[in-house]
Amino acid sequence: MSFMSSRSWALQQVLRSIRNAKGVFFLALMLASFSLTIPVFVASVVYGLYEPMRAVPVAPEITVFTYMDLPDAQMNNLRERIGRHEHVMKITTIDKEEAYKSLNENLGIKQVSKDKSSNPLPDLIIVTLDTNLSPADIEKTAKNIEKLKGVSVVAYDSTWLTKLDAVSQAVYSLGAVFAVITLILIVCVITASVKLAAETQKTELQLLYLFGAVPSFTVRPYAWRGFLTMGLAAVFALMLSSFATRYLNKALLTVGEQYGTELFISGLPWEFNAGFIGFCAMLGGLIASIITRRAIAKIEQLN
Repeated sequence: MSFMSSRSWALQQVLRSIRNAKGVFFLALMLASFSLTIPVFVASVVYGLYEPMRAVPVAPEITVFTYMDLPDAQMNNLRERIGRHEHVMKITTIDKEEAYKSLNENLGIKQVSKDKSSNPLPDLIIVTLDTNLSPADIEKTAKNIEKLKGVSVVAYDSTWLTKLDAVSQAVYSLGAVFAVITLILIVCVITASVKLAAETQKTELQLLYLFGAVPSFTVRPYAWRGFLTMGLAAVFALMLSSFATRYLNKALLTVGEQYGTELFISGLPWEFNAGFIGFCAMLGGLIASIITRRAIAKIEQLN
């Protein structure tokens, strides 16, 4: 056969196999679609919440309480000495009036008196450290800062870093396991579909072998069918995920209104969608090719 005629025959075989086994094809398509919907939906949620999560400060901080009524010159000198420490990334000064006001707001206390003498707080210095700093290094840096002249006491909490690291490791492990299970499920769906199609057309495979058809010619219709199945499954998965995301956004909108903010999960970028469809289609074609070549190898052994 010529280049075009062999591929025309393969396309006809794909359409004929789908027409003759509609139930098998659509069952495999639906199973693959629902299997792919789960990771796509999770990716949509993670992508939508990525920017808000980035806004959450994760760098460790040390709160430095200075002496009461520390002169500006000594305050500037203290800031300069704190900045010389190796792991200090940022220094923020909070005026004692601002700190007192923020404290009252956080405690739900309505500040009535404007008498500055009633403010028991000194000026504060917020020291932001390197993000990858260990709890031991945080403690060491805090003790060094506490020894500086003009510092009354320091406050910090490094236990949340240990907890955050443990949670992050658990999430990464769960994501890896989830990805592997999803991939195995997809492989099983495509394998079962191709095997069933090969069994129903076993006679045709044997005839093609007897007539001397090369493996690539015989495999092509099955590979194209696997390509088509997984490509369509990826499209349906993206559609289902989009529907689920819109439904979730309605609930998030209601929650955001209660807290005076806006929560919204945006859709995945088109580059990801296109790459996802292409990857799934290629994966389907590859799996179908491998399974069909194994079926041909068995026929060769019997003959």
